[in-house]
Amino acid sequence: MNQDKPLSGYRVVELSTFVAAPSCGRLLADWGADVIKVEAGIGDPFRYFGATMMMPTKESEAPAWELFNANKRATVMNLKTDEGQEAFHKLLATADVFLTNNRPEALKKLGLDYETLKEKYPKLINAIVTGFGEKGPDVDMPGFDVVAFWARSGFLADLVKPDEYPVYTPAGFGDLTVGSTLFAGICAALLNRGKTGKGDKVSVSLFGASVWYSSLMITSAQPRYGNEFPKARFNGNPLAIPYKAKDGEWIMLSIIEHERYWGPFCEALGRKDLVSDARFATREQMMLNKAALIETLEAIFLEKDSTEWLPILQKADIVHDKLRHIKDVVKDEQAWANNYLYNFTFPNGEQAILPATPIQSVEIGDLPRERGPFLGEHTKEIMEELGYSTEQIEQLKTNKSIKIHPSKA
Repeated sequence: MNQDKPLSGYRVVELSTFVAAPSCGRLLADWGADVIKVEAGIGDPFRYFGATMMMPTKESEAPAWELFNANKRATVMNLKTDEGQEAFHKLLATADVFLTNNRPEALKKLGLDYETLKEKYPKLINAIVTGFGEKGPDVDMPGFDVVAFWARSGFLADLVKPDEYPVYTPAGFGDLTVGSTLFAGICAALLNRGKTGKGDKVSVSLFGASVWYSSLMITSAQPRYGNEFPKARFNGNPLAIPYKAKDGEWIMLSIIEHERYWGPFCEALGRKDLVSDARFATREQMMLNKAALIETLEAIFLEKDSTEWLPILQKADIVHDKLRHIKDVVKDEQAWANNYLYNFTFPNGEQAILPATPIQSVEIGDLPRERGPFLGEHTKEIMEELGYSTEQIEQLKTNKSIKIHPSKA
């Protein structure tokens, strides 16, 4: 446990699988909470997911598992037995937060819905991840981020050129936005509990998060405003799209303040004549003549290699960057300088580079880098903390109400 961190002293019971809720648990653990992950006998299916992305899933090396489960403790409890339920509730009675991504109907069947738990544990923070929310016709639909975040929000269909193949979804991106958002909600609920003494329920759905994170597009796409999606190449903002350089690399622009940067941008391109071109002089005129400007800029950028354009744009203070490749991020000097990446050694002695959770604090300093727990690794010690004797633990193990990792048996 991290006794010197802001969340030290808080206990989180995590009954969740895959990425969204576990990534929230990872953040809570990083910031000092004692996060106890409760799994079924076969474990969180995400323990074995890495193979679909060409990564090993052995206990001795499971990089995908490490990302969202580092710094936690793990226990196996069978909630289908009375003894398993009793042990789980003894654990829950010690908790400040109950974190789960089970569907509302499943929680109700287990007696773990908010309405039931608030009577037993009035100070408990219930933190819930759902696919589509807790009301409405789709409340019990299963929802991974590919469907509930990416497909339902319009991302997949509309963030491509018309008639092109839908976007290949970034793995876990929607899940991680939900986990990070819920982390903030939990911290706020704990802060409020300190003032009122009352527990709460905070929830984030994949669909709800996608609606919020795409709010500019959703709002502007209403008939009242008429911003149409998907966008063809010549239908976007000419100063916020990528351009191909002579060497085949693409450079992304993001010039939001037209009046401030249009002049310096034209000078950087060596085209002062464009500054006084009435077609592009204002933001409104530029958008009326966007196709013409895009064609002009395409021709200009093809005159130099990206290695020439980047310092020119940098000197002019133009917001830009080269389109990078995912495989190159682990070599990015800027990422290493800011501790966005770290070297991790697996139990088998092998090493890999892993991304770090993004929140940083001057006072707290470096966050812990402990490995994710083995299945049932901390069952015995947690049961002992709850007051179970050695004989009782053995009996629970025998009737399959709990499972203990072989190294701890």
